[in-house]
Amino acid sequence: MAIECLVITLILAAVVFSFAQADRIRWVIATIPLGILPLVNCIADFICTNIIGCELPRNIAVIIIIISVMASCVWIGIASGFLRTNRMKIPYISVGIAFNIVLALILVNYYLCL
Repeated sequence: MAIECLVITLILAAVVFSFAQADRIRWVIATIPLGILPLVNCIADFICTNIIGCELPRNIAVIIIIISVMASCVWIGIASGFLRTNRMKIPYISVGIAFNIVLALILVNYYLCL
């Protein structure tokens, strides 16, 4: 699952880079929190498998996922303040939190089914 999260992180990094090149700093700030959960999952998996030399324990993985989702959702709420209108804020908050919850459910299901 680390490879899938790495691909998601790289795609979001490309989007952030594109927004930065277009001087859309508000959207850079708004896009970064979407990459927190997949990036943290990649880092935790890399540290456990390559540095420590063991599989990521289920309970630790679930705790890391929950903390990452909470941090990402808080950042989404803060980043929504940088958007100009409610027409932009409400869909951004809704889709951003939905993305995080769906990805978190997929990751938790993956780790619990190991």
